[in-house]
Amino acid sequence: MKISFHLTVYLTLTLLVALWCAGILAAPFLSHAGMQDSADVLYALFSRVCHQNDAHSFHVGGGKCAVCIRCSAIYFGFLAGLLLLPLSGTLKRRWMPRPWMLVAVMIPMLADVALTVSGLHISTTVTRVATGTIFGALMPWCVVPLLIDALSQLRQNRIFIHDNLE
Repeated sequence: MKISFHLTVYLTLTLLVALWCAGILAAPFLSHAGMQDSADVLYALFSRVCHQNDAHSFHVGGGKCAVCIRCSAIYFGFLAGLLLLPLSGTLKRRWMPRPWMLVAVMIPMLADVALTVSGLHISTTVTRVATGTIFGALMPWCVVPLLIDALSQLRQNRIFIHDNLE
Protein backbone atom coordinates (compact mmCIF):
# COMPACT_ATOMS: atom_id res chain seq x y z
CA MET A 1 0.00 0.00 0.00
CA LYS A 2 1.46 3.32 -1.07
CA ILE A 3 0.86 6.30 1.20
CA SER A 4 0.08 9.55 -0.62
CA PHE A 5 2.46 12.49 -0.44
CA HIS A 6 -0.24 14.59 1.27
CA LEU A 7 -0.75 11.95 3.94
CA THR A 8 3.00 11.57 4.47
CA VAL A 9 3.38 15.32 5.04
CA TYR A 10 0.37 15.37 7.36
CA LEU A 11 1.54 12.38 9.43
CA THR A 12 5.10 13.74 9.70
CA LEU A 13 3.84 17.14 10.83
CA THR A 14 1.46 15.53 13.34
CA LEU A 15 4.28 13.42 14.79
CA LEU A 16 6.58 16.46 15.09
CA VAL A 17 3.87 18.54 16.78
CA ALA A 18 3.07 15.67 19.17
CA LEU A 19 6.77 15.44 20.09
CA TRP A 20 6.88 19.23 20.58
CA CYS A 21 3.86 19.04 22.92
CA ALA A 22 5.40 16.08 24.77
CA GLY A 23 8.51 18.20 25.37
CA ILE A 24 6.38 20.92 26.95
CA LEU A 25 5.09 18.41 29.49
CA ALA A 26 8.33 16.44 29.84
CA ALA A 27 10.35 19.37 31.20
CA PRO A 28 8.62 19.59 34.61
CA PHE A 29 8.43 15.81 34.94
CA LEU A 30 12.14 15.43 34.18
CA SER A 31 12.92 18.13 36.72
CA HIS A 32 10.73 16.45 39.35
CA ALA A 33 12.40 13.07 38.60
CA GLY A 34 15.83 14.53 39.33
CA MET A 35 16.93 14.75 35.69
CA GLN A 36 17.55 18.48 35.88
CA ASP A 37 20.12 18.56 33.05
CA SER A 38 17.59 17.08 30.62
CA ALA A 39 14.87 19.41 31.90
CA ASP A 40 17.21 22.39 31.50
CA VAL A 41 17.82 21.46 27.86
CA LEU A 42 14.07 21.49 27.21
CA TYR A 43 13.55 24.75 29.10
CA ALA A 44 16.39 26.33 27.10
CA LEU A 45 14.92 25.07 23.81
CA PHE A 46 11.47 26.41 24.59
CA SER A 47 12.86 29.70 25.93
CA ARG A 48 13.52 30.59 22.29
CA VAL A 49 9.76 30.72 21.60
CA CYS A 50 8.24 31.70 24.95
CA HIS A 51 8.88 34.04 27.89
CA GLN A 52 8.22 31.16 30.33
CA ASN A 53 6.86 33.51 33.00
CA ASP A 54 6.22 31.30 36.04
CA ALA A 55 3.07 33.21 37.00
CA HIS A 56 1.65 32.71 33.49
CA SER A 57 2.48 29.01 33.20
CA PHE A 58 0.70 25.76 33.95
CA HIS A 59 2.37 23.63 36.58
CA VAL A 60 2.38 19.83 36.37
CA GLY A 61 4.44 17.15 38.05
CA GLY A 62 5.78 19.64 40.57
CA GLY A 63 7.07 22.24 38.11
CA LYS A 64 6.09 24.71 35.44
CA CYS A 65 5.57 23.60 31.87
CA ALA A 66 8.22 24.55 29.33
CA VAL A 67 5.99 27.29 27.87
CA CYS A 68 3.37 29.69 29.23
CA ILE A 69 -0.37 29.07 29.33
CA ARG A 70 -1.15 30.81 26.03
CA CYS A 71 1.68 29.04 24.19
CA SER A 72 0.59 25.70 25.69
CA ALA A 73 -2.94 26.36 24.46
CA ILE A 74 -1.66 27.28 20.99
CA TYR A 75 0.50 24.16 20.64
CA PHE A 76 -1.98 21.69 22.12
CA GLY A 77 -4.80 23.39 20.18
CA PHE A 78 -2.73 23.01 17.01
CA LEU A 79 -2.25 19.31 17.76
CA ALA A 80 -6.00 18.89 18.36
CA GLY A 81 -6.74 20.74 15.11
CA LEU A 82 -4.29 18.50 13.26
CA LEU A 83 -6.01 15.41 14.61
CA LEU A 84 -9.41 16.76 13.48
CA LEU A 85 -8.18 18.03 10.09
CA PRO A 86 -8.67 14.77 8.13
CA LEU A 87 -12.36 14.78 9.10
CA SER A 88 -12.83 17.97 7.05
CA GLY A 89 -11.47 16.41 3.86
CA THR A 90 -8.77 19.08 3.60
CA LEU A 91 -6.10 16.45 2.89
CA LYS A 92 -8.02 15.01 -0.06
CA ARG A 93 -8.73 18.21 -1.94
CA ARG A 94 -6.53 21.06 -2.98
CA TRP A 95 -7.59 24.02 -0.89
CA MET A 96 -5.67 27.12 0.08
CA PRO A 97 -6.79 29.51 2.82
CA ARG A 98 -7.62 33.08 1.96
CA PRO A 99 -5.36 35.71 3.60
CA TRP A 100 -8.27 37.07 5.61
CA MET A 101 -8.69 33.62 7.19
CA LEU A 102 -5.19 33.80 8.62
CA VAL A 103 -5.98 37.18 10.16
CA ALA A 104 -9.39 36.03 11.43
CA VAL A 105 -7.94 33.19 13.53
CA MET A 106 -5.55 35.67 15.18
CA ILE A 107 -8.13 38.32 16.12
CA PRO A 108 -9.35 36.89 19.48
CA MET A 109 -5.79 36.37 20.74
CA LEU A 110 -4.54 39.74 19.48
CA ALA A 111 -7.56 41.45 21.04
CA ASP A 112 -6.87 39.78 24.40
CA VAL A 113 -3.22 40.90 24.32
CA ALA A 114 -4.00 44.42 23.07
CA LEU A 115 -6.73 44.97 25.66
CA THR A 116 -4.40 43.74 28.41
CA VAL A 117 -1.51 45.95 27.29
CA SER A 118 -3.84 48.96 27.05
CA GLY A 119 -5.10 48.35 30.59
CA LEU A 120 -8.73 47.90 29.50
CA HIS A 121 -8.82 44.20 30.40
CA ILE A 122 -6.76 41.82 32.50
CA SER A 123 -5.85 38.63 30.71
CA THR A 124 -6.66 35.57 32.81
CA THR A 125 -5.90 31.87 32.55
CA VAL A 126 -9.31 31.40 30.94
CA THR A 127 -8.77 34.08 28.27
CA ARG A 128 -5.24 32.83 27.57
CA VAL A 129 -6.44 29.24 27.17
CA ALA A 130 -9.50 30.21 25.12
CA THR A 131 -7.75 32.57 22.71
CA GLY A 132 -4.66 30.38 22.37
CA THR A 133 -6.75 27.27 21.73
CA ILE A 134 -8.92 29.03 19.12
CA PHE A 135 -5.81 30.23 17.30
CA GLY A 136 -3.96 26.92 17.59
CA ALA A 137 -6.91 24.71 16.67
CA LEU A 138 -7.80 26.69 13.55
CA MET A 139 -4.24 27.16 12.24
CA PRO A 140 -3.87 23.63 10.80
CA TRP A 141 -6.50 24.51 8.18
CA CYS A 142 -4.20 27.35 7.11
CA VAL A 143 -0.77 25.79 7.65
CA VAL A 144 -1.21 22.25 6.32
CA PRO A 145 -2.46 23.19 2.82
CA LEU A 146 0.32 25.78 2.51
CA LEU A 147 2.94 23.30 3.71
CA ILE A 148 1.73 20.55 1.37
CA ASP A 149 1.69 22.98 -1.55
CA ALA A 150 5.20 24.29 -0.77
CA LEU A 151 6.67 20.81 -0.34
CA SER A 152 4.91 19.60 -3.50
CA GLN A 153 6.46 22.46 -5.46
CA LEU A 154 9.91 21.72 -4.03
CA ARG A 155 9.46 18.06 -4.86
CA GLN A 156 8.38 18.86 -8.44
CA ASN A 157 11.29 21.27 -8.92
CA ARG A 158 13.73 18.65 -7.66
CA ILE A 159 12.31 16.06 -10.05
CA PHE A 160 12.33 18.59 -12.90
CA ILE A 161 15.96 19.55 -12.24
CA HIS A 162 16.99 15.91 -11.83
CA ASP A 163 15.31 14.93 -15.12
CA ASN A 164 16.95 17.83 -17.00
CA LEU A 165 20.40 16.93 -15.69
CA GLU A 166 20.23 13.43 -17.09
